[in-house]
Amino acid sequence: MADEIKTTGNDLNTNRINIIHNHKAAQMSIKDIFDAEKYPQLIGVAGQVSPEFLNKYLASFVQVELAIGSAPNKHHYTSMENVTKDALANAMLSTANKTPIKLFQSLSSQLQLAAIAGVLKLEVSPTQVIHSRFYLMANQVTKKNRVVLGSVDLNEPSFDSNGNRFEEVMVFDNDPLYQVLLNRFKNDFRPVLQSYFTNELLKVAEKQLKAIKAADKDNDNIIILSNDQTDEIAQRELTNLIVDDVQQQIDKQHLSAGVTLAMRNVTNNRTQDQDKEERAIKQRNTVLMLQKEAVSPRAARPKIKNRAVIAENVKNAMEASVSPQDMAVEKKYTTFLYDRPLERNIAHNKTGLYTPNDAGTFPIAFGKLATINQICDGIHQIEDIIKGYQQFVVDFTPEYGKRFYEAIMYAFTAPFLWEIRQKASLNPEDGNDIPNFLILGASAGSGKTTLLRIINQLTWNTDKSLIDFGTIYPTDANQRKAKTMQALESYMKQGSSYPVLIDEIQPYFFQQPQYSRRLIVDTMNQLVNSPKPYAPLIGTTNYNSGFTMRRETARRTYYLQLDKVIDSEKKGVASKYIYGVRKSLNNTLFKDFVVRLANYLEDDSTPWRLFDHTTGELDFLATTRKIFRDYYKLIDEPVPDYFSDGLRDDFGENARSKWAKLYLTQKDDFIYHEEKNSLLFDITRLTTFNGFEKDSIEEYRNALPVEICVDGINGKNGKFVELKAPAFYDWIGVANPQLHPEKAAEEAQTSATPEEEKPKKKSFWARLFG
Repeated sequence: MADEIKTTGNDLNTNRINIIHNHKAAQMSIKDIFDAEKYPQLIGVAGQVSPEFLNKYLASFVQVELAIGSAPNKHHYTSMENVTKDALANAMLSTANKTPIKLFQSLSSQLQLAAIAGVLKLEVSPTQVIHSRFYLMANQVTKKNRVVLGSVDLNEPSFDSNGNRFEEVMVFDNDPLYQVLLNRFKNDFRPVLQSYFTNELLKVAEKQLKAIKAADKDNDNIIILSNDQTDEIAQRELTNLIVDDVQQQIDKQHLSAGVTLAMRNVTNNRTQDQDKEERAIKQRNTVLMLQKEAVSPRAARPKIKNRAVIAENVKNAMEASVSPQDMAVEKKYTTFLYDRPLERNIAHNKTGLYTPNDAGTFPIAFGKLATINQICDGIHQIEDIIKGYQQFVVDFTPEYGKRFYEAIMYAFTAPFLWEIRQKASLNPEDGNDIPNFLILGASAGSGKTTLLRIINQLTWNTDKSLIDFGTIYPTDANQRKAKTMQALESYMKQGSSYPVLIDEIQPYFFQQPQYSRRLIVDTMNQLVNSPKPYAPLIGTTNYNSGFTMRRETARRTYYLQLDKVIDSEKKGVASKYIYGVRKSLNNTLFKDFVVRLANYLEDDSTPWRLFDHTTGELDFLATTRKIFRDYYKLIDEPVPDYFSDGLRDDFGENARSKWAKLYLTQKDDFIYHEEKNSLLFDITRLTTFNGFEKDSIEEYRNALPVEICVDGINGKNGKFVELKAPAFYDWIGVANPQLHPEKAAEEAQTSATPEEEKPKKKSFWARLFG
């Protein structure tokens, strides 16, 4: 490449590099810009540094200190992910690939000596992302200085006017900006920088240099290391990077101590990340092939083929990317409601929600204020629904009825949940308190599918939007389970915020982490870290004594348990009643509701961080409850006793009840450990041989809150579960026998049988079932 950089002329290749010198267009060579004679000292931040550039243009500087920054990343990472997935991951990859060593070995002997002497300093920040680009040159004798800003890196392609890339180079001599950026480098960058040429590398290089000098004074002082040497250096560097460099940044409080937890959880979303990377590779291969096929292969002078041929190639490529089976699965999702807060206009009751018109050719606004009579009809529709369950469900109580009202209110709020999550979260992780998943765990015959259809009618005025989990893919499809999970993920990420309604989710989805974790945990992590309108998922699943969710999944899921069944003797009457109710259902109330909730979202005084007085959890439906209470005031009717006034904790209650029954029936199996004030329980006892279900071990393990286990998660794992005795007794609602030994003795005495009448010791089966 010629040293001179052209910046003017008619040739398209001559105007790529735009050089501004002291606010005027200029022509300058690289040596003119980096003038080591005028400015012998160089400090700067570059994205890339090539050995050719260093050897050719920077060797004459008396002193060089360069920080090598980070390349722009197309991913939108959180603050902590910038450390773990970007800066640290790339630093580790660079070390493992021996990139610094290769750069060092490519330097001239003069620069290698300068690096060993500390005159040439290359540095990197292994825990901070640096996108800055600036170069500061100075002469301590003449007191003159120069600032170079722009998009260029320290490699020759950045300055190549024939490179088909636009670059900016702005040069300012003796400008106040010099001191500002110098202070920035000293105060902000230096504390987080580590040597790019590590001590491990320089020690070995210096040792070889001494050996060269000792052997023969006429030998060149060039350092070339063997593969074995560089392998050993890279291994030690990688260890030091993790053990020393990260810890040092934590100790100096340049990093939060929470980074270690983030490092432990760095692979949480790896499956989704890998899918994206694989999809990107396939897409890139497709477009490269389209490029290749767009040009005539035999013409002496290659030219673009005609439009019809290229259009056919594009059509075939697009169709080949999705199989007919996958296309059929994709088309099962048919309900679209788009939330665009920037288009919200409260003065004109515009909610910011849009739905496609019937022809699907353009969007139309969704939401309309209702009259008092229409609100009255809408509220009565909901009451008629719950009264139906009240009449026909065995052992129905108002407390039980609240779950039906809660499910309806969640569905009404669903399109705006992603906005509420942003407004209610002080910290990104707070977003997990606003789950994007509602699961209705129900017994067979409880009316759960009917409730899902009712929700669809109340919000969309149809009952045809349900997707049956078991039929998303046919039973003979390859990798059916994984593909089903991928389909659910795809439905949620269509850009619509109307809930995905899934009926009969099979138990394996919740029990096997490769499915539940990926969809629920990973999706919630994405929503928390990068808020966007992902459709919530409302699903039903068959409840039985064996239903379980892993704790990490349960935390991000709102679970309502509908475990009471419709009286079998009244099923005929019940079916007729609910059929009559459903004939009158419409979504007029929902259209009014979204207008009112949109008003609250636009009102900066709306309190979004309201906590449930019973569970202490963030009540993300608090504003929804207020709107519904206002409805009852508008129609001048009392709020019914089955109105949902707070969050349900059915999963927690189910878990508590499970362990309470286990303790009460097997007290002798809970061994008290006085030294730790803990209880040890052999969880491997929960087998089919002892009368439990096949997966009971994991069900009971998942049901245990981490906070009552000794040593946290470690207390849940292994053969023996170790529980904090006071916390466990308090959780299951049983008096602590260690605090009240007299009461325990009295109970034992009362239950004891006189010696002469004492029966044989009962088996476990008899103790459990009588």
